[in-house]
Order: sequence, then C-alpha cells, then structure tokens
Amino acid sequence: MFLFLFLFAFLNQASSFTPAPSPFPQITTGFSFPSFTPASCSDGNLTCTGSVTSHDGYLSLTPEPQPGYPTLPLNQVGRVLYKYPLLAWPAVILTKFTFRILTSLYSTESADGLTFIMAPDSSPSPSDSYGSYLGIMDPAQDGHAGGQLAVEFDTYKNTGDLDANHIAVVTKSVIHPIQARSLNDTGIDLKSGRDIKVLIVLDGRTKSIRVHVGYAFDPIGETFLEVPIDIPNTLPSFIYVGFTASTGLLIERHQILNWNLASFPINK
Repeated sequence: MFLFLFLFAFLNQASSFTPAPSPFPQITTGFSFPSFTPASCSDGNLTCTGSVTSHDGYLSLTPEPQPGYPTLPLNQVGRVLYKYPLLAWPAVILTKFTFRILTSLYSTESADGLTFIMAPDSSPSPSDSYGSYLGIMDPAQDGHAGGQLAVEFDTYKNTGDLDANHIAVVTKSVIHPIQARSLNDTGIDLKSGRDIKVLIVLDGRTKSIRVHVGYAFDPIGETFLEVPIDIPNTLPSFIYVGFTASTGLLIERHQILNWNLASFPINK
C-alpha cells in the first residue's frame, strides 16, 4: 500500500525522467507531461509516427479537421511513444493520463478507439493496423504477435466485441483479447466528448495489470479491470510506452491531454 501511495503521489507531480545505468543510452524511470504543445512531437522526448500531430494542449493521434476541409481521411493510424525505454520487469509501472474522443459532426457513428501500449521497440504501427486493429498489430500478425501489451479503449463493435464502449487487455490478438469489460454499467461513455482519466498499474508483485477509469472531474474509483499477466513471458525486460489510435471507414478524433508515468524496480 505504501508503494502504491508513493507512486500515486509521484504521478501527481510535474517531474522529468530520471536516467538509470543500463545497456541502453538512457532508461526512463519517470516523466510527466502536464500538457502538450505544438512542438511536443519535435522536441526530442516523443516519437510521433503515422497520423499523430501535436497541438496547443493535446496530442492528436488521428487527423484533426483542417480549414476548408470539413471531412477527415479514412483508414488512419497513429502511434506516439516516449523516446526512451523503461524497465518492464521486475518492476511496478504506474501511468496516469487523460484523453478525449470527439465524434464527427457529419455522422451518427464513429470508430475505432485508442490504446495505451507497451511495445518491445520504438517502431511505428504497422501500416495495415487501421480500423479494428487500433494501431496495435496488422491482421497477419493477429494471434502471433508477441512482446507487447495494450489496454484498448474501444469505440466500435466489431465481430466478437462486447459492444462499442468497452476496455480490453490485448497481448497476441486483437480479435481475442485476454479480457474485456463493457463500460455501459459505469455511466462512462468513451464517445461522450468529455475528458476521461485513466490509471493503469502493471504490478510485478501481484503479476497483474489493473485499470481504473473515470471522468476527469470525478473520483477515479476502484479497479475497473484486473487481469493476471505473466509479465516475463509477455514483455521483454525493457519496453517503450505510449499510445496508438485508428480509424477505418468511420472516423473520430483521439486526443491525449496529459500523461504521467513512474517505473520502480522491485525484488523478484
């Protein structure tokens, strides 16, 4: 409990990364982005690929409307990662962020959602990972992808999905997540346009991932989803963390408003 409270306090401070000795050029143990600026994708701390753009106050993972062009391009995918790797195990990783999903004024439907991703390297999302694959993997990789872990905030009901408003934990397959839960009984609507805050804990002590979620100005509440994870057999020792999002034949905008993270090594 003490460690959890310490980590939570850490994430509420505006701290920068702390390097630690390692074979990598630099290892992150913590960072804070209280907000973002138009230079956030070019100042050296983030790797923005695909359709990601930075704006005054947020990162946009999928395209934003441009003057004179009211419609948005289809089949888009974006990925933003923190530039430096961090220890995945044995460790406790705690991250807190706020996002907003805005739907189109020209359609009653939208898609597809965003993820928080822990990736084995800093590569962009596969080019064919648009639509239901949310920038995690492409269809050919589904069921075979390894070395990554993602928490989906899914806004479209594809075949096999619970509904168009759920959270899922994904490792090797988007089609078959290891666990999913609908948000419909919580009063939280991913496509409400409201700011939604998330707390995720990858806990090497309990060998699990926990997800807390709530509207930005409400108490974040108890654990919404807890999933056992064999971390050493799921992730490499060092990972890259960040966000992905996609659209398909339907569009929506996916904005990250702030982001904090702390990683602390633990005894095995």
